[in-house]
Amino acid sequence: MGIIQQNPPERIWKTWVPGKCRFFMWLVVRERCWMADRLAQRGLPHPSCCPLCDQEEENINHLMSTFVFAQEFRFFLLRPVSYSLTPLSDEISFDDWWDKAVLTVSEDARKGLNSLIILGAWTIWKHRNNCVFNGATPRLSTALNLAREEALLWSLAGARGLSPIHSS
Repeated sequence: MGIIQQNPPERIWKTWVPGKCRFFMWLVVRERCWMADRLAQRGLPHPSCCPLCDQEEENINHLMSTFVFAQEFRFFLLRPVSYSLTPLSDEISFDDWWDKAVLTVSEDARKGLNSLIILGAWTIWKHRNNCVFNGATPRLSTALNLAREEALLWSLAGARGLSPIHSS
């Protein structure tokens, strides 16, 4: 008997997260977030490289997977629940990483892990936008505090599996 993988629609639409985060994740897995790469495709003004790390072209996979800040953030976010899932350097998309990550936990833990992954992606996106549009400095502690606050609100609204995050 083989392992049944969740496809992106199930991971997104059947996981407890706020609706705006579901829609955002739908854009992420389809690489439709408005960042420098999409602006360039349309001939619109855009930064030549990521405004946060100044190293690579800014796109959603860079922000969510290969960006060192995102990897560190995800490590510290998932550490309280004993998930040590960090994207590998050779992975090309956030969605591919997510596919592999859910296979490392039991079926019972998958919904909680999916909520945490979406919470992490949402927090990184909000922190990125605060840095790009408001001139904030990327700070791991700021992003982790934002994630803890969001996790508490999500838990109060009905999400399960997030209590170790907001209590740490």
